[in-house]
Amino acid sequence: MARDLRKLGFKDVRILKGGLGAWTNAGLPIETRSDISAVGLELYKALASGNV
Repeated sequence: MARDLRKLGFKDVRILKGGLGAWTNAGLPIETRSDISAVGLELYKALASGNV
């Protein structure tokens, strides 16, 4: 997924060892939003479905 995001032009992309679960288990902050932008939602759908 990181490679796909870089292809889309995102420059500051990192691979998170252990995923989001490791991040939250370490007590690190996460931001949740119910107002995801339309572009963000479409990007998420494309990445999740493998269409990128």
